[in-house]
Amino acid sequence: MKALFEKVTIGEQSSLLVKQVRMPQFDAPWHYHPEYELTCIIRSSGKRFVGDHIGAFDADDLVLVGPNLPHFWRNDDMLPAEAPAEAVVVQFPATFEDTILKLLPEAEAICQMLKRAQYGLRFSAITSGRVRPQMEQLLHRQGMDRLLAFLTLLNELSRDTDFMLLASDGYQLSVSEAETERMKRVLDYMLSHFKGEISIDQIASVAGMAPAAFCRYFRRRTSKSFVEYLNELRISHARKLLAQADLSVGQVALECGFNNISHFHRQFRLHTNTTPLKYQIAARNRLPRRQQPDKWPTL
Repeated sequence: MKALFEKVTIGEQSSLLVKQVRMPQFDAPWHYHPEYELTCIIRSSGKRFVGDHIGAFDADDLVLVGPNLPHFWRNDDMLPAEAPAEAVVVQFPATFEDTILKLLPEAEAICQMLKRAQYGLRFSAITSGRVRPQMEQLLHRQGMDRLLAFLTLLNELSRDTDFMLLASDGYQLSVSEAETERMKRVLDYMLSHFKGEISIDQIASVAGMAPAAFCRYFRRRTSKSFVEYLNELRISHARKLLAQADLSVGQVALECGFNNISHFHRQFRLHTNTTPLKYQIAARNRLPRRQQPDKWPTL
């Protein structure tokens, strides 16, 4: 299946499209579109893919994706069936900056933020929590009231100094590259099999390439080796399990595809600057008491 072009239809009488997404699981494919997209997760958790970035997301996650930057959100297998995925999404044209904002000297900070969005921006938890009600209120506004509220929202976001760039500095993807299907097949295979062993020969076969050619292709597309990318995906899942599942560190390592506990510890420290057990204890201490397990997992 190809990385898909999404046709975003914004009404002739509107400058932006605001929609509520509510479904059992987020199921959008790896896709791109020429519009900006601001996504606020209301309810759900899983993995976020933006360009060559993989990261965990939870409720209140707020991300701005620039034009033609491929992305998709995928829920974890452990998501309860009775807890639907829900988000508020705002899409607006790439010309929004040139036709509206550049005419306003006061909007310079917003213009700079939109330029950074070519890599994808994840806003800080403090900012996300503060603007979430504004995102939800956009659903109930129309016309100029909605546009003015959205400009106020963008202004609030432009003041966030703790944002995180998602795609790497070296990441570039043209529309023609986005239409190729190899990376989608590779990502799907990784997501389905990262809990087990994936050899270079296996993943190269999925891409329809010789192993050496695949390694060059993958690094060129992501600025990372396949093994680095796979470990990042596994550690992202491990952080979720350590924070939420009643499992020991050893069990988490096995669940995430690490058969060697020492290797798991090295990789976890490399990506988080802490040990799995310290991360688990800190994450559990942040939970409300009623959500904490009766029995703490051990090594």
